[in-house]
Amino acid sequence: MYQVDSEDANFLFLEKAESPTHISLIYLYDQSSLGEEPVRFTHIREHIRNRINSAPVFCQKVKRTPADIDYPYWVDDDKFDLDFHVRHLALPKPGDWRQFCIQVSRLHSRPLDMSRPLWELYVIEGLDNVEGFPQDSFAIYFKVHHCAMDEFTAQELLQSLHAYTPNTRQHENASQHIAHLPSHAPAPSEMVLRGLLNNSIRSLRLLLQSASNMRTLSKIATRMSIRMAQEAVEGEPAGLVNRFSEPLSSARVFEGSFYPRQLIEDYMRLVPGASSSHAVLSICGEAMRLYLEKHGEMPEASLRALLEVNVRNAGAHALVGNRIAINQVELHSAIIYPEGRLQAIYSANRELHSVENEELTSFKLRSLYENLPAPLLAWLGKNANRQGSLNQRILEGANMGLAELQGGEKPLYLLGAELRGFTSITPLYSGCGLMFSASSYADSIGLTFTSDRNMMPDPELMRACLDEAVNTLDSYLQGKKRSTNVSKKNPRKPVKRRGNKNLAA
Repeated sequence: MYQVDSEDANFLFLEKAESPTHISLIYLYDQSSLGEEPVRFTHIREHIRNRINSAPVFCQKVKRTPADIDYPYWVDDDKFDLDFHVRHLALPKPGDWRQFCIQVSRLHSRPLDMSRPLWELYVIEGLDNVEGFPQDSFAIYFKVHHCAMDEFTAQELLQSLHAYTPNTRQHENASQHIAHLPSHAPAPSEMVLRGLLNNSIRSLRLLLQSASNMRTLSKIATRMSIRMAQEAVEGEPAGLVNRFSEPLSSARVFEGSFYPRQLIEDYMRLVPGASSSHAVLSICGEAMRLYLEKHGEMPEASLRALLEVNVRNAGAHALVGNRIAINQVELHSAIIYPEGRLQAIYSANRELHSVENEELTSFKLRSLYENLPAPLLAWLGKNANRQGSLNQRILEGANMGLAELQGGEKPLYLLGAELRGFTSITPLYSGCGLMFSASSYADSIGLTFTSDRNMMPDPELMRACLDEAVNTLDSYLQGKKRSTNVSKKNPRKPVKRRGNKNLAA
């Protein structure tokens, strides 16, 4: 028996029909090399069955306490049914990328069944007309609740289904079984007693933490007070700078594409020290600027983003829970030239992935609920999507979010089918209704986005803006290469200074 920690419990308390807090991973496969023996759904189902014990969370569900007096517990599901969690569907003809995005949007919009283990996996066939993929390709869509895993651990877990060789026999004989102790929840009366004790301890910790971090809390309170004062004077919410800050509905849209990974690497080299995070932030920020300008909604202030960073300690291996931090980054959207924009983002955020830096920075968003008594945390989650809620006031300080995943450089195979691309979907939150995902694998990078359908009724326009931002960058890089090559072929001769003889005298 073990209990959900505070960070994971927050995702459970935030769960509502209009704001489900699950994450999704999307894998696309090419099985053309398998000839007349393609991968079947039954093969994948049995492959998953053989590895279901690789993490206890796959067969466990959440048991909430009476009146949410304490954080929930993970308990074994005695009626676990694999067929409920592993499902099969196919796209209608012609099976193009647009239909795939619509199907993914529908799947991601549906909340998970909270009475069962919090994951679902769909094998999607019929990808016959997706650009860049051969006919008869298929995809895996994996949905898991954020309280069980973050994007990074979910990716690690799903990667265990793959191999570095197309030899299918290696997969078939690689059954994994990890023993774990039975997990059962305490009796309701014991839950209440434990909750009273735990809430007393958390309240004391919260007081001590607030005292030691008074400076940070004062900054947060000051910013929120200034925002409230602006709203009182201007008569409208100061933080709602665009459509993506509005309260959420229950419908989602998903779109994006795959681009050459080399493009990001060439872009990074323009600014020594810049990382892929700086480069992707610049591209996605430009796409959002173009989208808002086409709608006549671009604010005067520069756009800002919330960047998710993995701060899981390498020595603290865990297959459940979350270890993420959030960093707010100004996108310098007023700078049109790609190189100048990247330089500005890098200069202001040189160490985006420093674990120590991110753990300190993320206190601004995490410490507010980290040691809160469970009933108060549950109440905040229940009201998180309401206009003017604490959650919205914190997150509306940014215009978009970004999550990055690294998929490695070597090709991967699922039962002989080659993985050709993958990406992910991160939950939306009230105040931040647009999330980008950058997922690199082999020689490509998936740049995709999700939003609320009411906020973005035209995802194809945002996709066009993303393509335009990438194409503009590609043209800029090609121009830089041509000018460099011309300079090497025709080096400039030094110009002698011609002085005036009379003046020299």
